[in-house]
Amino acid sequence: MVRARDVVEGAVDDSDLARISPTVDLKNRRTALRMDDLLVVLVGRIGDTAVAAPRQEGWNVARSVAVIRFTPAGLNHGINTWIRWWLGAPETRELLRAGSAGAEHATLPLGDLKQLPVSLPPRLLRTRILRTMDLAERKIALNSRIVECATELADAHFSRLTQEGGHARRPGVAVADVARVIGGAPRSAPVEGAAALAWASPREVLNSTAAHLERTTEITWAPVEAVCPPGTLLVAPRPGEVRTVAAAIPVVPGRGMLAIRTDDEADRMWLLHELRSRSGDLVTAVQGEQTRAMSRKKFAVFPLFWPAGEVRERFARIVTPLHDRSLAALRESRALQDLVVSEMTMSPGGER
Repeated sequence: MVRARDVVEGAVDDSDLARISPTVDLKNRRTALRMDDLLVVLVGRIGDTAVAAPRQEGWNVARSVAVIRFTPAGLNHGINTWIRWWLGAPETRELLRAGSAGAEHATLPLGDLKQLPVSLPPRLLRTRILRTMDLAERKIALNSRIVECATELADAHFSRLTQEGGHARRPGVAVADVARVIGGAPRSAPVEGAAALAWASPREVLNSTAAHLERTTEITWAPVEAVCPPGTLLVAPRPGEVRTVAAAIPVVPGRGMLAIRTDDEADRMWLLHELRSRSGDLVTAVQGEQTRAMSRKKFAVFPLFWPAGEVRERFARIVTPLHDRSLAALRESRALQDLVVSEMTMSPGGER
């Protein structure tokens, strides 16, 4: 059974799926998946989508996910692709959130999704934009592979250095000895005198397949001093996992996560890879009885493998270009997405 949390960056993450009994499945055959069905998140990250792959035929979905099924004609004319991109447009997201309830766990009623207006330009123009979408998606897929390879190479360098003998290690070094640990905050409604700032939810960190977060889907209103600068490490938990990414933009960390700040670039690079490589240790050491939360106090005293300064600096010189290339690929993909969405939303409307 596919849940909202399994919809990640346009696909279904099937690494930790829930299971339902055949009896429950038989009672809900209307939502049994077919290839090319469009899955839409209704709770939390409302409007996020994934396309059902051939291997997912016959699977079912939770109530937090809607299924949009297209006619053969709709598939042939690219209506499925158009609606998938339309749901990702900022204007559409704002419209969906306006009809939802709650701040951090917004819920989109299925009826509101059914009534969502979709502007379809004349067929010739739509065909041209669909070709642009296809080219953009191919380039985005290539960029995703670049990000994956760059991250794997950086992780491999880190693994080699930690496994090599002969590196002096400072004993008794904890997170708080090398960085500042800051708690997250809930998303706020507009407040007079406060600035609108990017707000990172724990789910965005957990769903990030990259080591960097360069955009958020939500904003919050907070004093400027509450914002964390680019380079801040964002750490988010869920049962059995703790994930760490580096913020590439000024951001306010969401409630339930921690922000780790250090001014030294070599320390930041080492700490990023140290925390990412020790997710299992962090689960054991810092998650409390409520496994979706972390103890800030326990995290601050979490012991680190902390080699001499020259080792950390050498590591940073090697991996910083890899991280820069990864971030450049992510930003190019975002620019392509913005370009396509701009063409869609600025094109003259036709059918609705």
